[in-house]
Amino acid sequence: MRRGFIDVADVRYDLAHLLASAFTFAIPAAPRFPAVTATVHVEYTSHCVSFGAGATGPLDFEVLGNARRILDHRNVARAFCPDRHRWSLNLPAIIAQLAERRCYFTGRSNWLVIEDIDDRGEAVEYEVFFRLRRAAAAQLRLVIESAYVRNPGSPQAAGKPGIPRNRRSIVRFRVMAAKILRGESIRDPSLGRQ
Repeated sequence: MRRGFIDVADVRYDLAHLLASAFTFAIPAAPRFPAVTATVHVEYTSHCVSFGAGATGPLDFEVLGNARRILDHRNVARAFCPDRHRWSLNLPAIIAQLAERRCYFTGRSNWLVIEDIDDRGEAVEYEVFFRLRRAAAAQLRLVIESAYVRNPGSPQAAGKPGIPRNRRSIVRFRVMAAKILRGESIRDPSLGRQ
């Protein structure tokens, strides 16, 4: 990722759009808190352009091709995916608008934002999973952990644990960021609903 490209089967795929970046946005004043201009430092993992072993077993790089092997941040082998790469080209624009977006609780310690993108004449849900942490006063660290279009026939689409299929647990990114900067907990809005 840090090189800004990957070569697979004599094709160079640009990864410069996934290099670390930052953006700022305003958090309005609240009754007990002054307005803040927050800086969000953005990082992307290789999961945005690769897939891992699935239910069928480990990845076979003899079949996939060794040039597709990527070691992720945990040093686990994954396979570069041209489709995920193509979709990842949308990530900088999605992240640039994140301050105005609604985000979903996953039931784990990360969040999800969904972008409806019309690709090749079909509306699809591009799911972007991320973690947001306080880095310093008025600074946040946003790590895009994974991003992909869920395949309708895949086991994940059938309601994999942690995926908010009901989409009721929603929080605005701006509210989430303000709470994290203030050290406040973020309660799942769907708790207590029947």
